[in-house]
Amino acid sequence: MTRFSQILAGFGALFTVTAPVMAQDWTGSYAGVQFGTVVTSDEGIFSLSPFPAGGALATAFSPSPAVPDAGFFGEAASGNIAGLHYGYDWQNGSMVYGAVASLFSTDISDKQQGKSRTPAVYTIERSLDTYATLGGRLGYLVQPATLIYGTAGLAMGQVDFAYSQPGSGAATTTSGGQDSEVGYAVGFGVENRVTERVSIGLEYSYVNLGGNDYTANLRNGPFSAAAPSTNAMGSDGDFDFGTLQLKLSYRF
Repeated sequence: MTRFSQILAGFGALFTVTAPVMAQDWTGSYAGVQFGTVVTSDEGIFSLSPFPAGGALATAFSPSPAVPDAGFFGEAASGNIAGLHYGYDWQNGSMVYGAVASLFSTDISDKQQGKSRTPAVYTIERSLDTYATLGGRLGYLVQPATLIYGTAGLAMGQVDFAYSQPGSGAATTTSGGQDSEVGYAVGFGVENRVTERVSIGLEYSYVNLGGNDYTANLRNGPFSAAAPSTNAMGSDGDFDFGTLQLKLSYRF
């Protein structure tokens, strides 16, 4: 069973443990915890620019009998999250609206790689340890105890960059990247009150922490064919991902 299926199965079990509580007042503050996993992300590819076609540099990164997997690759972001949230809701008939802030701890990362015939592996890795979101949500009560809603707001986090090139003797200078970055988060979810004060929910959230200009300038060896150097970078400029989260909240 995939992580996505496990989360859905866990939510389904929680959702049916207790019969829905009727005649709920959603106005007030709440706090809680959530955990989840990355379920969607772009997949970037390692690239070199300039990259003269048909020359020594192109040959260096083309498959050979000794290194059949030479070339350019990338992998989508993956990882898990856990966090805390605090919010306040107002209710007007069947409409519920409010604001919520969340703080997350994560192990989310992605890699964009090139492998040459040397063989040498050139890797640009991005990682995220923590991020926070602050935004609003607007929902509709399909039942007195069940809310469906959408969210939108700001996302803030520090994306860390790392570069490595085991097996290569090329001279390298890195530059750019991003430090603390402000982006945005949007999502949708469902929340169910299982008691007067306790609710459970399932939420999808898309987070985009913006682009970057991180590059590694490579010189010497085959890279001199790019006259006199070339820049390594990833084709996926934005650090973005979608998460699916289980949420547990307590209303004060």
